[in-house]
Amino acid sequence: MCLNISNSCFSGHFICIYRPPGHPANFFEQFQDLLENVVTIHSDFYIVGDFNLHLDTPSATTTTFNDILASFDTTQHVNFPTHIHGHWLDIIITRSSCKNIQTPTVVDGLSDHNTVIANLKVRTAPAVSKHNVFYRAFHSINIAAFMADITTSNLVTHPREHLSELYKQYHQILKTLLDKHAPIKTKSVSQKPPAPWMTPEIIKSKQRRRYLERVWRKSRSSLDRSRYTRQCHLCNREMSKAKSHYYENMVSTNSATPKQL
Repeated sequence: MCLNISNSCFSGHFICIYRPPGHPANFFEQFQDLLENVVTIHSDFYIVGDFNLHLDTPSATTTTFNDILASFDTTQHVNFPTHIHGHWLDIIITRSSCKNIQTPTVVDGLSDHNTVIANLKVRTAPAVSKHNVFYRAFHSINIAAFMADITTSNLVTHPREHLSELYKQYHQILKTLLDKHAPIKTKSVSQKPPAPWMTPEIIKSKQRRRYLERVWRKSRSSLDRSRYTRQCHLCNREMSKAKSHYYENMVSTNSATPKQL
């Protein structure tokens, strides 16, 4: 049985094998065929199961098995008895270069086999922070109804005479009408970490692009559309250049340690 688990930070193939007593003569050939396939995948692999081999006892069988592991640059991590009568039967196999598996431990099982436990050190994705944004949907205001409410309000029918009182009246009445026609709404926004190649210049360029887009969508003029299009092309070139520079630098820096890539 093979299970592939992957996300943005981890990818691994977990393969479970059971070799019953009185194994077929071609088991080692089948096992070599399996290793030939799994060593070519880019992710780590973890082969676990009951092999029914007394790996703690030197024999021609254990020698053959260990030679196969060595020929594929793999490592067997269990070095303690896993059965009530002793012997290393239940094992864990990984690439020799695998660094994220911790030393296995054993606990009493419910059967004649003990339970072998091994923890994996897996890097997790950074938590995405969220914050609330408060806004008014001004675009959904019924302009005619809003103007009618202003016309019939005390701001028009009974305006205050003194400037300070008139200011307070403006503020109070307009806020009341806004709360009626465009009440404050709240939504939760995810704050993702910026791309590693993002620069302050690109951020400004994207802000300029959004501004020109709003201008064009409001005016619908060919001139504003041309300005917006030019800014889009400029922004795309800047991002493409920054990405290329970032990844070229990453490859150059990690040329001696390609697994870091």
